[in-house]
Amino acid sequence: MEFKSFAIKLIDKLPITLQRIIYMIIIETKFAFFKIKWAHRTIEIPNPANIYWIPTERIVYLTNYVGNRNPETTSLEDRPFPDLEKIRGKVLSGNWDVSNYKFTDLDAYRAFRERIEKGAEWRDTDFYKNILTRIESGQHIWNLKNSADLDKRCEYFDWLYKKIKNEGYKINRSNRYKNTDFDEITVNIGRNGEYLFQDGRHRLSIAKILGIAYVPVMVSVRHKKWLEFRKFIISYAESLTLGGKLYQPIVHPDLSDIPFDSQSHDYHRLMVTIAKHIEKKRGIMLDIGANLGFFCHKFEDLGYRCYAVENDPATFSIMEKVRIAENKKFKAINASIFDLDCIKDMHFDVVLALNIFHHFLKRKTLYNNLINLLENLKMDNMLFEPHLPHEAQMSDAFVNYSQIEFVDFIMKHTSFTKSEVIYSANNGRHVYLLSKDKATKNVAS
Repeated sequence: MEFKSFAIKLIDKLPITLQRIIYMIIIETKFAFFKIKWAHRTIEIPNPANIYWIPTERIVYLTNYVGNRNPETTSLEDRPFPDLEKIRGKVLSGNWDVSNYKFTDLDAYRAFRERIEKGAEWRDTDFYKNILTRIESGQHIWNLKNSADLDKRCEYFDWLYKKIKNEGYKINRSNRYKNTDFDEITVNIGRNGEYLFQDGRHRLSIAKILGIAYVPVMVSVRHKKWLEFRKFIISYAESLTLGGKLYQPIVHPDLSDIPFDSQSHDYHRLMVTIAKHIEKKRGIMLDIGANLGFFCHKFEDLGYRCYAVENDPATFSIMEKVRIAENKKFKAINASIFDLDCIKDMHFDVVLALNIFHHFLKRKTLYNNLINLLENLKMDNMLFEPHLPHEAQMSDAFVNYSQIEFVDFIMKHTSFTKSEVIYSANNGRHVYLLSKDKATKNVAS
């Protein structure tokens, strides 16, 4: 600490601009070494230096760790894990992720609301009074020794609020000056993939009160059951034919580093393209062969009520758990599309059939089932991705179409009258938007 104080005194003698550059170099160097420290980790446990931007509204509950303490007397403020550095990167079992304690019940959040929304004095808040009581009793909090120190700390809170309000929320180390800590808001991940608050209550309070949509977070602890799920996904990927890659990206940030087949599709670009071409920005969507549910997540974000049909049990189990973790409402169905009579009774604004229908060309029974499905589905638009006829998987197929022939086949057995290529994948496949002209729509309505 003496060396640090001496160094700060030396730096303080330099021009302000140079001071800021030096502090920036120090913090970025510290962060680089921090990342190197954890670089040996396998893909089973993501690097604790990773920073994820997640929806602010997703951080609702506190980590609920009591340990050997009395749960009746343990305050909300003390329920997160007590030592951030000791727990960082840990995988822990137990019920610390079972919590009904909300972040918005913390003294700090309430104090920021009173200060920001009502102009209350810090000294009049329970937050201020409780901290003052604790430091006067000898507790070590932010190196504060008395009320004057606490007042200076509250001045910093006011400065931080104004900075975030005026400049937007930035990663924490870009906000620092004379403070070389780089911790972001810190969360832990529970058994079901939920984010539980650990540290950074002042910045998160400000973000929530200002209505900031996304905040950067670092993950400290993961529940053992969540890590087992992550390992299952990795094992599942290794069982596929893509060299350990998934067919689709997983939308949960803590799973987003698991590799997927990005060579065939730029999934995010494809979704942006689809969103530009569909007429309605909300409605009902059916995804046939939904795989891991990527498109249902994105369509639900647009305002659609979605149905995801996936026949493979292992794929479905991953999709459903990620759906729950991401708090999505779309209906996930583990069944063959041909067995769902209820689907035929519904009307869909959009049907997705991406890289799925060619499987139904391989046997005569499936081919006839596909025709029956197309003739009975009530839909306004279809996004269709056909296969390439030279693919090895189609060598013994009952029927094998070129991309254009497959589009013509679908239009023959539906009421679609228009087809348009809206996206071309890296592997040569196209995505077609199939629709009806206005006259056909008017007759149908």
